[in-house]
Amino acid sequence: MCKQAHVARSAYYKWLNHKPSKREERDQKILKRIKEIAKSNNSLFGSPKMTMALNKELADCEGKIYRRTVARYVC
Repeated sequence: MCKQAHVARSAYYKWLNHKPSKREERDQKILKRIKEIAKSNNSLFGSPKMTMALNKELADCEGKIYRRTVARYVC
């Protein structure tokens, strides 16, 4: 199967056993919140307003979300 897909076996097994990192988990949470906010206001927020809305929702133990991170997902 790997030969037909032109993928190395080691790469396949690395992908198969991959565990998401803390950053990937955090990014998925941020993306989910961005989609919820965009749906609630008909996608009228740009990245600066979206960043402000996300930071208002944050708990004290979570780190601040920066505009460039939000802009990466809004695009």
